Amino acid sequence: MFTTKRVPFYLVFPFARRSVLLFLAYSTVLCSLYSLAGWTFLAIPFVPVATIGTAVAFYVGFKSNSSYDRLWEARRIWGSLTNASRSWGIMVLDYLADRETSDPAHRTGLQTVHRELIYRHLAFLTALRVQLRQKPVWELHRDPAHEVVERIKEFRQCSLDKELSRFLPASEIEQLIRHPNPATVLMRQQSAQLRQLRDAGYLSDYYYVDMERMLVEFYTQQGGCERIKSFPFPRQYAFFSYVFVWLFIAVLPFGLLTEMAKTSAWHVWLTVPFFTVIAWVFNTMEIVGDTSENPFENSINDVPMTAICRNIEIDLRDMLGETELPKRVQSVNDILM
Repeated sequence: MFTTKRVPFYLVFPFARRSVLLFLAYSTVLCSLYSLAGWTFLAIPFVPVATIGTAVAFYVGFKSNSSYDRLWEARRIWGSLTNASRSWGIMVLDYLADRETSDPAHRTGLQTVHRELIYRHLAFLTALRVQLRQKPVWELHRDPAHEVVERIKEFRQCSLDKELSRFLPASEIEQLIRHPNPATVLMRQQSAQLRQLRDAGYLSDYYYVDMERMLVEFYTQQGGCERIKSFPFPRQYAFFSYVFVWLFIAVLPFGLLTEMAKTSAWHVWLTVPFFTVIAWVFNTMEIVGDTSENPFENSINDVPMTAICRNIEIDLRDMLGETELPKRVQSVNDILM
């Protein structure tokens, strides 16, 4: 996620350089054939070209809005996870509190349970984040949005076992990573421990049901993330948007030749800059929609899951009374992951 108001040029350039050079070369060749070789038949009426451009603009706008909806839904889900995580911390600390005894050993045991439940929840968020950033088949490609992130060492993702080592013992991690969906298993372990605490008399039935509902909420939010991750933007919309944009770009200079030639012979060469700008605008709209449709693919337009997880970790560990808290994740090169 970008943290600045304007996208810096050094990030725009990798997306634009090849296409802009192609547009310049394409329009220059056509203008040369028209002016120098006398191929005046290349000029066509601008009305059909403008009609195609209007239709393409509507279609690309629809794709961009749909891609933004997927991105914003992903961000809302992680916002809900943040709120639910804080609520989980309150429940763990207040529901699991024995006010009828002053035995220090008993209180120490409760503190251990508090830490286990909260740290396992932090492990759940970490596992979910790592799982979401694994690339499915349709994302196995390289583009500037991925390459920018891969060049920054701070954004290089560690293996799941190393990420979980901050919250879970090695023996538990070894068993956990054998499962196809570690995040789901962690929630199952949370539920099993809650049942044990209820059977041992640490939780009333009312508190037990309330905390189980919160686990269901975590499953719901995880399912929302997995729905976006596992179901790509429909190819019939994404592919034909790409086709229509490039069809319009291909025919645009022929219509511009007609309009520029109406002024004078040398005005024909203004087709080159005007075509390049118009083609770049349409191509950029297509790229914006294309790079926003998958918000969990570890690119510069991602939901900043690492930063969100760190903020939740700081809040929950602070609730536990810990003083040595990790620092908040800072943006690198104006990118927050």
